[in-house]
Amino acid sequence: MHGTAAAFVLLLAATNFSYLLVVTQALQQPPQPAVAHASDGVVCRPHEMEALLAFKQGITSDPASVLASWRQGLPGQEEDDCCHWRGVRCSNRTGHVVKLRLGSTNNYDGYALVGQISPSLLSLDQLEYLDLSMNNLKGSTGDIPEFLGSIKNLKYLNLSGIPFSGRVPSHLGNLSKLQYLDISGADGTFSVDMSWLTRLQFLEYLNLKSVNLSKVADWPYVTNMIPTLKFLDLSDCLLASANQSIQHHNLTNLEWLDLSGNYFHHQIASCWFWNVTSLKYLSLPFTGMYGQLPQSLGSMVSLQYLDLSNNVISMPMINLKSLCSLRVLHLEYCFAYGNINEVIKRLPRCSPNKLQELHLQSNNLTGDLPSVMGYLTSIVILDLSSNNITGLLPTFIGKFSSLRTLDLSGNNFTGGVPYEIGVLTNLTTLYLGYNRFNGVIKQKHFGGLKSLKYLEFAYTSLKIELGPLFPAWLRWMVDIDFLDISGTGIKDRIPHWFSDAFSNSVYLNLARNEITGNLPRNMEIMPLERLYLNSNNLTGRIPPLPPNLTYLDISLNSLSGPLPSNFLAPNLEELSLFSNRITGAVPEYICKCKELTVLDLANNLFEGPLPPCSGLTKLMTVELSNNSLSGEFPSFMQNSTNLQFLDLAWNKFTGRLPPWIGNLVGLQFLRLKHNMFSGNIPMSITNLGCLQYLDIAENGIYGSLPRHMLNFTAMRMNHSATRYPVQPLFCSYYYIPDEYQSVSLYTDTKGQELNYGSSSHFLGIKMMSIDISSNGLSGKIPEEIVTLDALVNLNLSRNHFSRTIPYDIGVMQSLQSLDLSRNMLSGEIPASMSDMTFLSYLDLSYNNLTGIIPPGSQLDSLYASNPFMYVGNVGLCGPPFIKICSSNNISLESDFKRTEGGPDFFYLGLGCGYIVGIWTVFCVLLFQKRCKAAFFQFIDKSY
Repeated sequence: MHGTAAAFVLLLAATNFSYLLVVTQALQQPPQPAVAHASDGVVCRPHEMEALLAFKQGITSDPASVLASWRQGLPGQEEDDCCHWRGVRCSNRTGHVVKLRLGSTNNYDGYALVGQISPSLLSLDQLEYLDLSMNNLKGSTGDIPEFLGSIKNLKYLNLSGIPFSGRVPSHLGNLSKLQYLDISGADGTFSVDMSWLTRLQFLEYLNLKSVNLSKVADWPYVTNMIPTLKFLDLSDCLLASANQSIQHHNLTNLEWLDLSGNYFHHQIASCWFWNVTSLKYLSLPFTGMYGQLPQSLGSMVSLQYLDLSNNVISMPMINLKSLCSLRVLHLEYCFAYGNINEVIKRLPRCSPNKLQELHLQSNNLTGDLPSVMGYLTSIVILDLSSNNITGLLPTFIGKFSSLRTLDLSGNNFTGGVPYEIGVLTNLTTLYLGYNRFNGVIKQKHFGGLKSLKYLEFAYTSLKIELGPLFPAWLRWMVDIDFLDISGTGIKDRIPHWFSDAFSNSVYLNLARNEITGNLPRNMEIMPLERLYLNSNNLTGRIPPLPPNLTYLDISLNSLSGPLPSNFLAPNLEELSLFSNRITGAVPEYICKCKELTVLDLANNLFEGPLPPCSGLTKLMTVELSNNSLSGEFPSFMQNSTNLQFLDLAWNKFTGRLPPWIGNLVGLQFLRLKHNMFSGNIPMSITNLGCLQYLDIAENGIYGSLPRHMLNFTAMRMNHSATRYPVQPLFCSYYYIPDEYQSVSLYTDTKGQELNYGSSSHFLGIKMMSIDISSNGLSGKIPEEIVTLDALVNLNLSRNHFSRTIPYDIGVMQSLQSLDLSRNMLSGEIPASMSDMTFLSYLDLSYNNLTGIIPPGSQLDSLYASNPFMYVGNVGLCGPPFIKICSSNNISLESDFKRTEGGPDFFYLGLGCGYIVGIWTVFCVLLFQKRCKAAFFQFIDKSY
């Protein structure tokens, strides 16, 4: 819900807190060599220029022209002096190259250097600073070059973000002057021995993030032997534990420790670092630790940043009142229970209070906000979302004058919003949604919030006090970036100033209100990326829309007319227009929306064929039902191999189902009902192993059912565990964007049309169904259909199926509705049908069934609810019919059915007997002369 806001919060944290920047810069920057451009009489050494040009030869791609100035010019020209080349710095005393700064901003932005690190750098024997970070310089081997350990004067080495692989060379331990080492971000690298680090006795900064250290058990002891260390980042290194016992701590200068993303899975209090009192930054999220926090944490008075999120911490929380330097505290996803009052009382109680960020979201905290919370006057970010906090929002919220982000969503706050919130002039983000707030929102609440960019109070009972046309205070919030006032009871037209007031907005959600009138005419000038106006009372035509849109939902309105002819949003991912009155053809510009994953045009008046697109390969949901679309099966879906949901029902499509339909192997829902499709069902349809719902009813399909229906794997039970359908390994969960809700889906089952809700709910409840009713299908119902024992609904009615009902149909224990009516089925009703305990609807009417109706309470109760289930089968007898069965009532076919082979065995025996008899007579006539003569005499006399 708050994806856009999350990016803003990160930006805010990165730019607003000077303490974090000061700590980071101080730790990352070792003493710099005294360098400058060469002065008069001091120029670049020739052999070092040659070394740099040799390095350039190893670069195969330089899209940003970083090394464009690296060329040998005429003597006396600036190009002839490598000290003037980009990224090169020389000593102003000796002319030696001492600094090489070629780091990129992003290895994946297409502007990084590509190639290898040349050994020619060894000629730069006075080099002290080497930054090659965020380039693709892994070379042909992918290994970190060992020769780097021979550049003896290096004090700074940054290889972060280079996609190296293989073992980290121990030769780096030869760099005895090294103060800064960063080889982070190389996911393919590993080390089984870190002892070489102990030789770096001047090392202050060490970043090995993402290097595989799973085999290094003694890493705390190794790092403890580097007393100069100030910065240590070993996050995501697959470390096994942090509960080693260190008798004497040498890390008296350590200020930054990041161990996040390592799965330790032990008591959090047993870690070795709790006695490192010099720490200012401690990050431990996602480490799998649990239990009570140690008392020693309360004595780490230097801490400025503490992140314990996504661990399991026991209550009560220890006392942090003495941590007067603490500015950022992350405790989200930590507590399984607790009272918000108990947590707040244990926070730092210093004057002045320095806490600027408090993250307590998703902790199941209960209770009211305590008044003691009012001392957090320096708070900038307060996130209490997704808890069970109750009571009123206190008026002391107005004291938080520095507050920029306030997220109270997903709680049980009641009452109104206090007017004091309107004095928070620095507030940029306000989330109040998903609470029990009530009362009226007036201009007094938000009139002073000139900095507001993100506003959301969806799913509350708050009512907006309207201005003459719309909430008037919104008109002046021209900087607002994110606005969600969905479901807030707005009853008005969209004002004329709408496009101007939200000229900087990228997210607007006004859904589920009672907004009337037309859409604004100048929306194409807006920078909107997400627009939600669904479930209102909008009318008129759709005007040109913003070209930056990625999500557009204006479904469930009364919009009419054709779509705009000049609308083009190439980055569109979701287009949801269902349940309007839109007319005309589906425009061809839809083919240019290459990122489209959801296309929902259902319940409109679209007509004509679909455009012949070919590049919509990312489609996952296509909902086109209940229009007047025509033409053959849409060919543009042939390449949509990610398709999971396809609904073409209630249109005028014609022609055969294409054989390539079997290539859509991820398809889970296929509904083609009520069209004019003809021909056979292609055999390839049985490739759809993920299929949960198949409906091709009310078409002109003929022929027999395809073989190999047991390949519908998702419609089969998992007998090795509980009785739930198997989900084939290659099937993915049905993907839909967070805000997307499809048109309601109705299914003919149990003799009626039932509403199963949206597509996500439909597939979520595993509504397994096959409906091929009202076609021209013939032949025998294949026996293997009984293997689809996860089916809830099976409807084969109104076809021309003949022969017998599958004998083992009773194994389909999940069936709740079975309709085989109006066919030409014969033989007895299988006795196993009385074992179908979940069956609540059965219709076998108007067939040629004969014999005794199987006894049992299950079929008796079904008959009581539907006394017409056997109508039109004159050969049936026995209860509940008055007609008594006799030997004459039992058909010959029924007798054969009771044999092991059934009727097929009978006809096979009859045919074999006939052939054997004919050959016997032929052989006798051929080899017995007397018989042959008598036979022909008999023929002559008969003549």
